[in-house]
Amino acid sequence: MSSKRKRILILGAGFGGLTAANLLRKNLPSSSEPVEHQITITDRKDYFMMGLVNLWILNGTRTLDDSKIALNRLENKGIRFLNGEVTAIDAVSKTVTIRGSSTLRLEYDYLVIALGSEFALEQVKGFLENGGFNLYDAEQVPKLREKILSLKRGRIAVCITSIPYKCPPAPYEASLLINDILVKNGTRDSIDIDIYTPTPIALPVAGAKVSQDVINLLNDSHINFHPLHKIKTVSNVKELEFENGKRVNHDLLIGIPPHKVPEVIRNSGLIKQGQNWINVDKFSLKTEYENVFAIGDVTEIKVNENTAIPKAGVFAEAQAKVVSQQIVDDIENDRGKRSSPRFDGKGFCFMEVGNKKAGYVAADFYNEQGPATLLEPPSEESYKKKIDFERSKLDEWLFL
Repeated sequence: MSSKRKRILILGAGFGGLTAANLLRKNLPSSSEPVEHQITITDRKDYFMMGLVNLWILNGTRTLDDSKIALNRLENKGIRFLNGEVTAIDAVSKTVTIRGSSTLRLEYDYLVIALGSEFALEQVKGFLENGGFNLYDAEQVPKLREKILSLKRGRIAVCITSIPYKCPPAPYEASLLINDILVKNGTRDSIDIDIYTPTPIALPVAGAKVSQDVINLLNDSHINFHPLHKIKTVSNVKELEFENGKRVNHDLLIGIPPHKVPEVIRNSGLIKQGQNWINVDKFSLKTEYENVFAIGDVTEIKVNENTAIPKAGVFAEAQAKVVSQQIVDDIENDRGKRSSPRFDGKGFCFMEVGNKKAGYVAADFYNEQGPATLLEPPSEESYKKKIDFERSKLDEWLFL
């Protein structure tokens, strides 16, 4: 066992960061041992909430305030939590600067970057100025729900503004749940729902078969699907203009925002010219810097020329497990326990469709014959599994 105290710094307390912090604390010596390795995790928010909860807030089964779990609970597990903004990463000097109530410059022996992606709706001309809602901003979702319920007639436009974006099925889930809300509200017959995407099929990352399955679900609920529609501008007269020249009116605009890498990453030297995300080894998640790993949405892991690992929490979690084991093995290298863990490219997600039913999507992106995906038809069982998934992860990560 290493006799020297190691400092492990994790940037970002999402799926990947929380998984890594918990596994490292569990598998490295605690305070009862001669050496206690320090595990620190930082996040700009002081709470955690799964992105999937946005849709539960949208359909009225959850409130925003009831869904936030304080991240300082990690201290009870022997994990140091710092609430603040990462303002600088120097992988050469092995330091990270964090600005919170004060500015800290932290040294590390191992760094796990799990900062995720940021939203850039300012890239869509007129969106913010003309009343568009960001589906991925939890603070906006309660107001969005109120707007949907108050609408008596007209058109709701759900726009995927660009790719890649987090949780690929989410826009389709949202449109199906909005359909469910309107049916229960008695206003569905006088309101159209249209979903627009810049891509030729619904879910390019999942392939043609699953994409058609999704479109079939939309058709069953009379939701209009518009491929090859990349939004160009939003006017102040509630008109959308697309790059293909088409113009459509709307009464309520819901956007899936453009995603971008956090600015601190772009300024850190971790992204090379011509890249938009951090490049890592597809199996180990190592960057080109010593003892620096990157996981989750902040990375781009190309599977082939057209496909990359989706930006979704389950992949960040799986990658965190691989990274954590490598760090543990490295620290305890004199035990000869190196297990050579590898990220296997497998993941899953639930696709809620309303009426307490959800489909289940399973994917294997490292499949030798090419990425393989499957959508199981919506069922009450999968909906219950989705509820249980959130509960079990919160218990695992934030409660003793």
